[in-house]
Amino acid sequence: MTTENIFEALRNWKNLIDPYTIENGANGAEILNYLNQGTHFSVSGKEIAQWATHLEKEELKRIHAYIGIHEKQLKFFLIDSKSDKDADFSNIIIKDFLRDFTESKMESNNEIVVNLPPITAESAINRNFRWNMFGTAWLQSQKEADFFQLISIPFSDYERMGIADEQTCTSFFGLTDDLEKKNSEFPYHIEIITVKSLAVDHMSETAENYSTPRPPFTVDTLSDYQLLKQSSSVFV
Repeated sequence: MTTENIFEALRNWKNLIDPYTIENGANGAEILNYLNQGTHFSVSGKEIAQWATHLEKEELKRIHAYIGIHEKQLKFFLIDSKSDKDADFSNIIIKDFLRDFTESKMESNNEIVVNLPPITAESAINRNFRWNMFGTAWLQSQKEADFFQLISIPFSDYERMGIADEQTCTSFFGLTDDLEKKNSEFPYHIEIITVKSLAVDHMSETAENYSTPRPPFTVDTLSDYQLLKQSSSVFV
């Protein structure tokens, strides 16, 4: 897929969500249909290692998971924060939103220690359940909000997996407490949760979920998201 194809996919998502916020509710069902088109995407140890190389000298290490629509299919376009800020779009990794799932069980090993503790498997399940059950309520709360176009994920969420090149971890949607909107009638925002190991009768004891939707921009600026800025003439 070319860079222009990716730009077009991002514009397709933008053209879908704009009427929802501008016209107070138009296209709501279509938005939810796309967000429920699949259940997850997978990231490999090899991809995580590539991100580690790009982010080695960076203080703030993030993975930007952009949302796009290509040929009526929801796609995730993943790029590390350094490449995004530098407008180096050669490092974009494209992920399909999958329903078919290959079970993955991994033995415990010594995982990388980072400052933020992981959440429990129970919390991950609850947050995914919250998304599945209350996605409509979340959508209604976005009518007068900055509807998200990407989710910014701490690289540590993936780095902590400690998986080999050909192994994969699994990322999926959830709803978590929105600390930036404590007084909101629906104080939750969409997030991406990642687990190291998942099967029908097994799930990793912990999960990672320190992701945040963008926009709005808080500690960062639009200049940090060149893929977003350059994908549409709306962003100047």
